[in-house]
Amino acid sequence: MTRFLYIADTHLGAVQGQGYCQQPRYAQRLPALLDALTRWMEARPELEISFVLHGGDMVDSVDPGALRQAGEVFRLPVPVCLSLGNHDLTSRDAVELWRTVVPCLFPQGRLAFTLECDGWMVHSVPTQWCDEHYYWEEAQQPHLSVEDLAWLEAALAAHPDMAHLVCTHGAFVGVPTAQTGFDTAYHVPPVAWTATLLRLIRCYPQLKVVFGGHTHINSHVRITQAHLVTASAFVETPFEFKLVEVTPERFTLETVSLLPYLSFQAGYDWNRTFVQGRGCDRGFVATVQTSGPASRWTGDFGSSC
Repeated sequence: MTRFLYIADTHLGAVQGQGYCQQPRYAQRLPALLDALTRWMEARPELEISFVLHGGDMVDSVDPGALRQAGEVFRLPVPVCLSLGNHDLTSRDAVELWRTVVPCLFPQGRLAFTLECDGWMVHSVPTQWCDEHYYWEEAQQPHLSVEDLAWLEAALAAHPDMAHLVCTHGAFVGVPTAQTGFDTAYHVPPVAWTATLLRLIRCYPQLKVVFGGHTHINSHVRITQAHLVTASAFVETPFEFKLVEVTPERFTLETVSLLPYLSFQAGYDWNRTFVQGRGCDRGFVATVQTSGPASRWTGDFGSSC
């Protein structure tokens, strides 16, 4: 059994009251939030958390000072691994800076990396946002580089009898109307980006879970054998993270709020409670099956939890 935590969209250095958010954002409180996360882990030694997987947008913009600060505040009791988000790539020398200032965030020294977890392979692959790879200014054209996609497919194919989890910052599908109450799906990505995922799911039934960020919303959509999960922003009320437990036979996810562990007062927009998700968006248990009828492509695209 392996347990790890998943967080996303910490936006270290963001200016209060500016930028995209779904709930009130307290990026300036990130050190206190991470201290609370540390205390949460230390109070539960029986969980034996192995690592923290960060789903991207660790910082709000890239410069050496921001990355040095990130290296300090993310010094947790367990290793932290980063799947780069668009805000982590706001400088053309971002890759060089990440590798130089905080190389410990990238296992095997790779921006795309794999962690093996008790019958599971956890792959982190950077989302690209424009024609110039590893750089983001304004464009929102998510895709994987040819090299990273080939690497991911080779990793999936090499271990057909293991369950696989893929983490990349860009969310592959919109938030369903059943969650938001809107007339149409919310935050829908480009069709080509979704098509990339559909092909991977069809070709590799061992792909069981896909983690994303970017939307700042807890969501859970199932497409045949694959569970697509996004997380609310760690620095937005009520300051949530995912507790993940994997065994060769099972995947368990729970969403946890740090609000009870904080001393400061935080606002909340009660008109946007859909951001926190329904019960099935916030947690579920899935049985792993890497072969047989349950892994076949059945085409039930976009079924919500």
